[in-house]
Amino acid sequence: MLLEGHRGCARWTSLAALSLWMVAASFGDAVTLRDGSRLIGRVERMGDGKIKLITQFAGDIEIDASALITIETDEPVNVGLTTGDRLVGSVHWSPTVDRVVVETDMGGIPVSVEKIEAVWKIGDKSPEELAVEALAQKAAEEFEAKLPKWTLTIEAGAIYKEGNTDRLEGRGKIEAKRKTDVDLMRLYAQGAYSEENDVRSTAEVKAGAYYEHLLFNDRFFLYGSTEAEYDEFENLDLRYTVVGGPGYYWIKQETHELKTRTGLGYQHESFMDGTRTNEAIMDVGLNYRLDITPWVRFTEDASYYPTFESVRDHRLLFDTAFVFPIGTSDMWKIKLGVTHEYDALPQPGYKRLDTTYYANILAEFK
Repeated sequence: MLLEGHRGCARWTSLAALSLWMVAASFGDAVTLRDGSRLIGRVERMGDGKIKLITQFAGDIEIDASALITIETDEPVNVGLTTGDRLVGSVHWSPTVDRVVVETDMGGIPVSVEKIEAVWKIGDKSPEELAVEALAQKAAEEFEAKLPKWTLTIEAGAIYKEGNTDRLEGRGKIEAKRKTDVDLMRLYAQGAYSEENDVRSTAEVKAGAYYEHLLFNDRFFLYGSTEAEYDEFENLDLRYTVVGGPGYYWIKQETHELKTRTGLGYQHESFMDGTRTNEAIMDVGLNYRLDITPWVRFTEDASYYPTFESVRDHRLLFDTAFVFPIGTSDMWKIKLGVTHEYDALPQPGYKRLDTTYYANILAEFK
């Protein structure tokens, strides 16, 4: 069915359809040229007005079909006809006549050039089978291309931190992200640990998940997120939040993006001194990204978490960063940034603001 359009074509169109001409087992095929030259070799294929001949003395030779007088093969091949029939035998053809002679076990059978649909080596797949496989392969590739793809990002580096204490520390983060035309999912975990004079001064871990789904158009979305946090040196045993609500893309381009969100949720906090709180909270956030150049990216993420228990009780989080590639690599990058974490009502003896400067090596696996 795929080859129906080839039927009834002119003589040279039919010859072009012989694009999978047999590969003979020995160098016993012969072609004769209009200048009287006779070349011995192996006919690799013929199509598009060309014939490829593999010779022992000159390697691969490509010859214009218009320069040929005869072609002879000494090995049997499959010859598919427009009628659906198939002949098996060696092929003898001359452009000066309109018929091809197929030497079968029953003798020579003359066939009109226009009746030949395809010729292929015995044991190989027919053009119809190859065409079906090609279509199946193409469909599989298109389907795979539409499947959501995950990107894994790993960050690690040293930072300088000032706030409740001044110290050097190690910090790491791992994030898996999947983005499609209609949704976005992020799974992440990060932590920091440091020591001062062999005394632990930092031990914090944070993990969470974020999901958004577009509705109505490519701008408006609904989102939901959850996060768990532990920070030994803020006296925090567990802070757990669940929030969700609507959001909107104000700028949505390949190299420039701005979105905001506003949601409601729940927050649980338990501290090492036994204090526990359970509160309804709001979530107001902004995410901004700008590719300043193909190799420099700027990002700004901000979150505001007020509670309904007290106007004064709220948290502010800011993360500002620049990302630069290392050399010409698409995988390795350097991320330089600063984070601000502000808690309006911290535990007694702790400052409201922690500021973190970091320089991370980033590896991105797609």
